[in-house]
Amino acid sequence: MVKAIVMAGGKGSRMGDDSEKPLKEVLKKPMILHVLKALKGSKNIKDIIVATSGNTPVTTKVVGNWGFKVVETPGKGYVEDLQYIIQKCYSDKDEVILTIAADLPLINAEIIDEVVDAYNNSQKPAMCVAVPEDVFSEYELKPSIVLDDVVPSGLNILRSNNKQQDEEVLKLRKIELAVNINSCEDIVVLEEVLSNIGIKT
Repeated sequence: MVKAIVMAGGKGSRMGDDSEKPLKEVLKKPMILHVLKALKGSKNIKDIIVATSGNTPVTTKVVGNWGFKVVETPGKGYVEDLQYIIQKCYSDKDEVILTIAADLPLINAEIIDEVVDAYNNSQKPAMCVAVPEDVFSEYELKPSIVLDDVVPSGLNILRSNNKQQDEEVLKLRKIELAVNINSCEDIVVLEEVLSNIGIKT
């Protein structure tokens, strides 16, 4: 079974207010709750840890009150905090770790299971899930970064053995992986996208 780490310790400075990004309401729920619900519904996820930091103290309290395990990281950055939590929680094991950003409110259990199944059929120890760039053009979305015609989704799988790992790039044409929330404007865009594909918010 796969362990999951939800990365929820970023400053969220582009949100434009003092609220913590993981708790920003999207589709009438805190954004991180959509991600946690998807992980809980997955047939492949055994344990869930939420990685917070001093940047997200309210998130630490709220998610803990929901009954999830929370580990506070130094808040130095996404990669640094991920390394910290893997070393702290899994350093003596060789676990399969799924990492996911807290700002993917459209993610669902079916996509997570599809990714894990693809990983289990892969010959490589790590996997980066990416969305083809043209999906962003189709929905008039602005990608945060483009690497070789794909956009990293914020969903990855790796081993906890702290070794450099060869990585497979899994390309999925999923709008659910393309929409991440970094600003209040992104919430408006999300509602427009859902309206265009016939989903009411």
